[in-house]
Amino acid sequence: MAAKRASAHRWLPGIATAALLAVAAASPAPAAAALHSPAINAGHPPGYKIVHGGPFNAPPGTFDSGASVGCPAGTVVWGGGVVFHGASSSLNVNTSQPAGSTGWEARVNNSGTTTVQFDVDAICANQPAGYKLVVRTVDNPPNTQSHATVTCPSPKVLLGGGTLSSADQVTAFLTSAWPLGPERFTGYMFNGTATDESFTVEGICGHKPVGYKIATNSVSLDAGFTLSDGIACPAGTSVLGGGTQDPDHDPVVQVAGSIDEDTTVWNIAVNNLGQSAHQVNGYVICAA
Repeated sequence: MAAKRASAHRWLPGIATAALLAVAAASPAPAAAALHSPAINAGHPPGYKIVHGGPFNAPPGTFDSGASVGCPAGTVVWGGGVVFHGASSSLNVNTSQPAGSTGWEARVNNSGTTTVQFDVDAICANQPAGYKLVVRTVDNPPNTQSHATVTCPSPKVLLGGGTLSSADQVTAFLTSAWPLGPERFTGYMFNGTATDESFTVEGICGHKPVGYKIATNSVSLDAGFTLSDGIACPAGTSVLGGGTQDPDHDPVVQVAGSIDEDTTVWNIAVNNLGQSAHQVNGYVICAA
């Protein structure tokens, strides 16, 4: 992935295709370890720590691969994410969610032909006042995209959010998951399997921390390309969580990674397997 940046972005060449599940090789991106450079002059919530897990192996095949990482004792999870080492249109995300209050877990899809590696991160800190996980589960029928939104109870705000699919096949993948303002988190999931599944969206809530802000940017992603983009927190604040959204909610646009790049930048990776450009919005939740 690219080094820390506020709004710079890059496109990784792929092959455009009309088929939703077509596999096309893309130019490899640098190893995900490059994401984890140290922050400079950032304010942190008490007990703040990013726990990096991996690299984990994702062999090619019909089923997804999973891994998890835990928070240090005495802290709770505020957010987290997952990213591949490299980029390809055959790689996307199935699940990225809080493992209760104690860590983060993810499942990824590799419909390619070689084993790839991925990382899972948990963003942890001391338990804030009003800490609460809110959950909503909806039906996700075969060959259908479903969506759901969770809302933090007032006066709490969203610290981070995640999504979970009950499907374990590579044809079920995340198309959008992002903070919809300071109280809500939304996700979209495409179930390309032949069975009825469920889709769960989770929000991590707490009383508003110092310096709380959601920053965003927008990029046009050309057909047949993978986007890698970083969204920076305001000076003096640290990453709590983030996300990415395709406003068209077209399943040809697939989440291929969404994770902290370091303590001040959230990084997203998005595949566009369609035949036209799509707008992609990136988000980062920040606080001190």
